[in-house]
Amino acid sequence: MAWDEKNRDEWAKRYLETTFKDMVIPLEGTEGAKMSFFRVETRGDCALAVKGGKPQPIFELKIDLDWKVEQPIEKGKSILEAKGQIQVTDFSSEDSSAPQMKLICDNQLPPGATPAFQALMDKLNGAVRSHGKTEVARILAEDFVTELKKQLCCDCFSGPVLHQGGEANDRQRTGVGRLAETKKHRCQQ
Repeated sequence: MAWDEKNRDEWAKRYLETTFKDMVIPLEGTEGAKMSFFRVETRGDCALAVKGGKPQPIFELKIDLDWKVEQPIEKGKSILEAKGQIQVTDFSSEDSSAPQMKLICDNQLPPGATPAFQALMDKLNGAVRSHGKTEVARILAEDFVTELKKQLCCDCFSGPVLHQGGEANDRQRTGVGRLAETKKHRCQQ
């Protein structure tokens, strides 16, 4: 029996962009700081090889995730914002459990910022390094790979979806651990 390869380049780009742009990650070790993503750029190849109905993901991707962290300060009267980028330099099906990532933090402070602002900025960047980057790796290694294996029927992506077995299969997050509402695949409507 021959392998049937289905191109999933567009699906991967849409899935990653939607997943990350809709996500808010509460950062542990902070006073209510939340990390979000405002730009997602994906390059590379993604396919699903199928033999006997069994899917085998094949991908090699590079992903740039521009992030920001918002930390309420002065009892919620103001917001301190830190920005940066996570560059996923190597995410492939050969070792999907360990995406290679580089964290870039923009440490530019506003004019007249006090040493306390620098300390808070360092704390936020540390939280992104320890928790935000770890959550990105988990989403790629677990959520992306799991969802890719389910893309046998078509190349559509309509957000969180219900597949043929009726199981909610897209863990698009609006906060860690919460599922968004589900929709049927366009191919099933």
